[in-house]
Amino acid sequence: MMITLDNAYQSELMLLPARNSAGELKGLEVLVNFTGVGTDVRIPTELVIPRLSAAEELALFNEKLQLLDTCKLFFIQHQLIAWINITPAIVEFLLSNGNAVSILERYPFLEFTVNENYPGLNNGKDDLQLARMAIHFPLVLANFGAGAASLKAVYDGLFKRVILDKGFIQQRASELSFEPFMRAILWQITPHCQSVIVSGIDDHGLLQRVLSFNFGAMQGTLWPAVPAEHVTTLVQ
Repeated sequence: MMITLDNAYQSELMLLPARNSAGELKGLEVLVNFTGVGTDVRIPTELVIPRLSAAEELALFNEKLQLLDTCKLFFIQHQLIAWINITPAIVEFLLSNGNAVSILERYPFLEFTVNENYPGLNNGKDDLQLARMAIHFPLVLANFGAGAASLKAVYDGLFKRVILDKGFIQQRASELSFEPFMRAILWQITPHCQSVIVSGIDDHGLLQRVLSFNFGAMQGTLWPAVPAEHVTTLVQ
């Protein structure tokens, strides 16, 4: 997809693996990078997404679904989960015209992630759109601990999974209190979701510190994102 901000950029989709403590692949998050047309200049995704129109957001969402179509059999054969991040514009689309049923049937392995800054998240199940989404789809909180939300939505049971924020983890990893702090966090959230995923595992030192918590899955630069055409290398 092409977008024009100060310059023209094109989207590039990648698949970020999530592995358990045994190294087994559990799921893949669909990520988007934006690079300058005709250059290698990359603009941070978090700067681009808020500037997209609703139509552009929907086009990017459909691009992600098309990527899943190319490796759908891989997800099904290996019993993997796919994660796609969604915004209010995508939620509005999903909740209209029977789109939810159609997408569930096409991608039974798909779960949707929302960030802590999602509008209305602090209202939990009292936010009617989020409550409806949680009925139709498995929802995942993408960056728990980023500091933008209360625990209400987690306590209300809206999320099948919770992903601990990269910065949240890495900021505390060097502290002596890291282990008891993590136990306290997990004690708070594990009764309210099926699994907890930790992100930001970028080196073997941090990997060793988190293995004892037996997270449902882990993400980080230890397991780099790959393009769809290389996805089979993740299970070799």
